[in-house]
Amino acid sequence: MNKPDPATPASAATDAAPAPLIDVEAGVERLMGNRPVYLRALARFRLDYRSAGAAIRTAIDTGNLALAQRLAHTLKGAAGLIEARSLHAAALALDDALRAPLSRDRDTPAIAALFLRLDAELAHVLRELDTMAELAENAVPAPRLARSDDTVSRLRALLDIGDGEAVDLVEQTREALVGELGEKTYGALAAAVADFDFERALTLLDRPGRANVAT
Repeated sequence: MNKPDPATPASAATDAAPAPLIDVEAGVERLMGNRPVYLRALARFRLDYRSAGAAIRTAIDTGNLALAQRLAHTLKGAAGLIEARSLHAAALALDDALRAPLSRDRDTPAIAALFLRLDAELAHVLRELDTMAELAENAVPAPRLARSDDTVSRLRALLDIGDGEAVDLVEQTREALVGELGEKTYGALAAAVADFDFERALTLLDRPGRANVAT
């Protein structure tokens, strides 16, 4: 019989801390090494998605599967941005299931099971975020840019790399962006960015014939 290694406590396997659900270093790397911006994205996720599970459950329970799919899709994008990989995978699975033709059958067992998985993963991620004290210290607004041409250039660069700071920038520079893009295009752009649909936001930003009344 092998004797236990004296250098390894018998309870090491059970006492070891669980692996984190959010890969912070990968998230920082995704945002080109900008840790403060990444921490702002975490803080925003913690606030914006606190009730996401309940909203998806209500949509499924009331038969509004189109809404449930959109909510799952948005959550998938946000989870991917912060590198919460298990949650991203769960949201992707539910998103795919709700897109399938058979999902027209209300609240099927498969959809219910996928939702329970997503809801559990979301709860775990939110608990992990609640323990990250540095979020409160780093959840500061991005600097406001006054010139519309600078704002559009900066926004395009953020969207190109999938940087969550784009959400703050769109909110904080509304006046400059409306002057550059027009009210209608700005509204569509703001909605796309809020949903982390950065590809659509780039399309709107670069669309020919957009309003440009700034001088």
